[in-house]
Amino acid sequence: MNPSINIQEKIKINFNVTLSQGFRCSTKGINIFVKNKNSKISNLGVIVSKKVSNLAVVRNKYRRILKEIFRLDFASVERRDIVFVVNRKILDLDFNRIRKELSIVRKQIVNEKLDSNIVNSRN
Repeated sequence: MNPSINIQEKIKINFNVTLSQGFRCSTKGINIFVKNKNSKISNLGVIVSKKVSNLAVVRNKYRRILKEIFRLDFASVERRDIVFVVNRKILDLDFNRIRKELSIVRKQIVNEKLDSNIVNSRN
């Protein structure tokens, strides 16, 4: 391996710590848990259980949608671990509607107005 090549090591999220110690907010179809951390990079975790759909194709579709929205819109979010926990209500939403719902949460996260008491429950 060439030492001049800088290969960034993939950092894994500790889901249990983020879910238990992170701030929680929710939108239609998604519960979001956010935990502050020291490293500059933000990490994403997506949990889509079989309760959402028995078909792996459907679960993977929503996992890909959420990862793409994170890539496009959450670039300004730094120093946080974010976990999206998907529930059954997401099946009623398309890409643009999910993106619109998550933009509200992103603004709260970026402006650091996210508090442990804030729970946006517009379900």
